[in-house]
Amino acid sequence: MPVRAILFDKDGTLFDFQRTWAPWVAVVIDRLAQGDEQLADQLARAWHFDRAKLRIGRDSIIISGEVEQVARQIHPLVPGYGPDALLALLDETGAQAEGVPVLPLAGFLQGLSDSGLRLGVATNDTESTARAQLHRAGIEHRFDFIAGYDSGHGGKPAPGMCLAFADHLDLDPAQIVMVGDSRHDLCAGRAAGMRCVGVLTGLADESDLAPYADVVLSDIGELPRWLGQVLPPRSIVIS
Repeated sequence: MPVRAILFDKDGTLFDFQRTWAPWVAVVIDRLAQGDEQLADQLARAWHFDRAKLRIGRDSIIISGEVEQVARQIHPLVPGYGPDALLALLDETGAQAEGVPVLPLAGFLQGLSDSGLRLGVATNDTESTARAQLHRAGIEHRFDFIAGYDSGHGGKPAPGMCLAFADHLDLDPAQIVMVGDSRHDLCAGRAAGMRCVGVLTGLADESDLAPYADVVLSDIGELPRWLGQVLPPRSIVIS
């Protein structure tokens, strides 16, 4: 069945994960700790974050967890913040986080669209944060569909967002490729009946992703070559 659309994860796929989110983690910890170094270290340990190296650990809840899960991980450490206030802080600061693209995205996405492909984003971030980051990157308008865990379809690894994208475009899921940097992304796509492509611009390595993917690529820049092998013969122009 020919490929008609691509559904991208956001963080670690369109945007470099560490360079986008490690600075955000540091800012949030500083705001919550308010100069209390012991609390700052406790928050960093809870999120598996190396404050000295500004690195998020591969087993951190921040990688694939929904924002509510990220908040719950540290809520016992900051009793001065109610659940709603803590979630609001994460949403506010997350929407301001500057996404660092893995490559020049405008031309890349234009090339995919010019080849006739429809595009979407499915993220375990909030929809508002996703839209804010995509807008600042100048690419929000390139997507037919943008969903977060709070958009009414559930979060990954459940297939709800993937199935909603297929329904939105009136396509069979087998006509869609899910592209992501984590097992959650690929399991969601596989459960929906999509082809799955793993990329290595997040924190997972090839051995983590290969069992769940049709192919593992270095980054999304390698997609056109791979699509040329699975799409009906036609050129894919990357402008």
